[in-house]
Amino acid sequence: MKIFSLKTFTSAFILLAIFTLSSCSDVKEEQIAELEFPVEIEILKNKERVRQIEYFGIISSKILNYSFLTPGRVKSIFVSKNQFVKKGTKLMQLETKGFSLALSAAMKQEKQAESVYLEAEKHYQNLHKVFKLGGMSGTDIEKEKLDRDLKYEDWEQSKINSDAKNEDFKQATLIAQTNGIVSDILPKVGELIDAGAETIIIHGNGLFAETALSQKDLEIVEKGTKVIVEIKNKKVKGEVNYIATLPDFQTFRHTVKIDFSNDSSIKASIGLTTKIYFETDTLQGIWIPIKYISNNGQDFVNLSENNRLRKKVVQIIDFSGEEVRVTGLKENDKLITKGAASIKEGYKVKIVK
Repeated sequence: MKIFSLKTFTSAFILLAIFTLSSCSDVKEEQIAELEFPVEIEILKNKERVRQIEYFGIISSKILNYSFLTPGRVKSIFVSKNQFVKKGTKLMQLETKGFSLALSAAMKQEKQAESVYLEAEKHYQNLHKVFKLGGMSGTDIEKEKLDRDLKYEDWEQSKINSDAKNEDFKQATLIAQTNGIVSDILPKVGELIDAGAETIIIHGNGLFAETALSQKDLEIVEKGTKVIVEIKNKKVKGEVNYIATLPDFQTFRHTVKIDFSNDSSIKASIGLTTKIYFETDTLQGIWIPIKYISNNGQDFVNLSENNRLRKKVVQIIDFSGEEVRVTGLKENDKLITKGAASIKEGYKVKIVK
């Protein structure tokens, strides 16, 4: 019979204890790893959303540049800088003597042309009676008719000329088209100015948002495009009402102006920066709230796959409000919306909502 020494027995006991403790530790870790962590999910579906293009802009006041349609010499200026004017207020007037003389001459010419035509019409009617009685050839009556028609055209042309001179006379006085504050007065009394030259600049009461659009985005943004304007974290609806035809030659961007709804709760002021979201076409795809996207060097979301947490890399391709359209996900994926903050990838999850 082989006899074990005390030393041998002690060593065997220690090894057995170590093995037993090690096995218990593995079991405990396995039990912890297999705990089910409660999560809430959203089952993803294809959605249709209006795509938004985001820009930074600035709040500006409406500016009206007044100019004369015809050249002339400034006779009177009725307003001063920083003066508040109401719609219909006289602003500036050109010397009207030349306009008055031209109008009088045009009206006199119109009257003469009218008299000549009426005489030709009377003469034609008399000859037409003779023609019906056989006292005049068809060729002769046609000549008389042509002569009458030419005199009628002369009369019509004189009326057009008279109306134009009358319009010139009216345009010799600039009238405020809206309420506002006179920002600048460029010419002085007695100065000769060209047609179309700026004379008075008025800042209107209304405000608008202004930004510069890239040539690429100009292909999908047009006058009338709906816009969301974000001012001091509040959003109001707006609409594109002006797009510059020519770009800025330094930035190659086009100036765009947006009218937005007046909201008394928003204290907008000239020079305030704002976010502008142009609402363009509608797109279908996987849209998710941007708050569910995390980043560890890459954008990713947490999914529940076979009741385990999986991190899925995604790429943002479009924006619409608080949602983004992404690639990397598909319909019926289970997006974890709550409970994933303290769970590692591969841990078991239990869907509770």
